[in-house]
Amino acid sequence: MTKPSGGSHRELTPRVPVRRAAPVVRQVLWASVPVWSIGFLSFVPSLAYAIMRRRRADWAVFAAFLAATIGLIVAAGTVGSGNGGGTAAFGGFIIALAGCAAVHAAVVFRPGNAPAASVAASGVTAPGAAASGVAPGMRQHNKDAIAEAKDRIERRKDARRLAETDPALARDLHIGRPDVPRDYDDGGLVDVNHVPGAVLATGLGLSPDEVTDVIAARDKLGRFTSADELCAYTDLSPDRVDELRDLMIFS
Repeated sequence: MTKPSGGSHRELTPRVPVRRAAPVVRQVLWASVPVWSIGFLSFVPSLAYAIMRRRRADWAVFAAFLAATIGLIVAAGTVGSGNGGGTAAFGGFIIALAGCAAVHAAVVFRPGNAPAASVAASGVTAPGAAASGVAPGMRQHNKDAIAEAKDRIERRKDARRLAETDPALARDLHIGRPDVPRDYDDGGLVDVNHVPGAVLATGLGLSPDEVTDVIAARDKLGRFTSADELCAYTDLSPDRVDELRDLMIFS
């Protein structure tokens, strides 16, 4: 069999072995709490799990175990006060409560079902996050960034519409003039006819040579009437102007 040539050889990243000992130990420890506490701490594993998952159903399970534990404490007082006939029932109550709580803890803390908080603390990446290559926090950050970008686009559309329908108000709001104090957020529009060269560089990303070219043409013409005229009287290419068209206004 012919081996692939060196140029087409793809290096394989060795897989990191999955550590299962720690999850198993965690499962055993949580499941043992109701047993060694003789049922009086039966609510603790469900409380820990509810705090980690923060789901309504898990809080309901915790509430049920807490209520049963309170019942156990009340029953212990009744048996201790000398009311006969309750010792066997009390023992059965302990076994039932501790057994149910231990089984529940063993199930919810089983390996592979670690809550998000435990996974993050242990440094083990959840299967979904590993498949996508993006951590949950970063996905939310990306969603926020997308929402903010869309919001800026809408603000530019509103500001551009205002500049076209009410130029006097647009001038009063300083639309397209990030170089002067103002309260109105226009989403990053740049009034090519009035801003200084520094704003052409920062707001539109023009190079020093492009800034010089635009200002020279603007001084010669007096003002540009459109992005097409900007393209016609400067060395900016049509593709370059198209990239900036959404950011520019010409008042």
